[in-house]
Amino acid sequence: MRTRDRLASELRKVGALSTRHTATYEAFAKRAETGEFDDYADTYVCPITQLHQELTAAGFDKFAARVANGEFDATKEESDEWARSPSGQEAARQLSPEMRKVLGLDLLN
Repeated sequence: MRTRDRLASELRKVGALSTRHTATYEAFAKRAETGEFDDYADTYVCPITQLHQELTAAGFDKFAARVANGEFDATKEESDEWARSPSGQEAARQLSPEMRKVLGLDLLN
């Protein structure tokens, strides 16, 4: 299961247990499903940090702590997918060959 789907599912689970915040958790879940908070999304400088800040601002400290503890960090497969994407390839091109080797980023063309 993709991290975004797992995140959305967990937000919905917690929201279902809430008597006052179900709609807010659902709104976060819908945003998560789009990939807005994926580690490698181009939506924010650091999407997962953005999620943490927004959850904290909403008073959802327990869920924010789960985010901070890395529960919803991207998987190795998602990292590899990003590395092959246009965004990942652009980032790789900006690095020296030595740094690409250290990070395991290959240029595809």
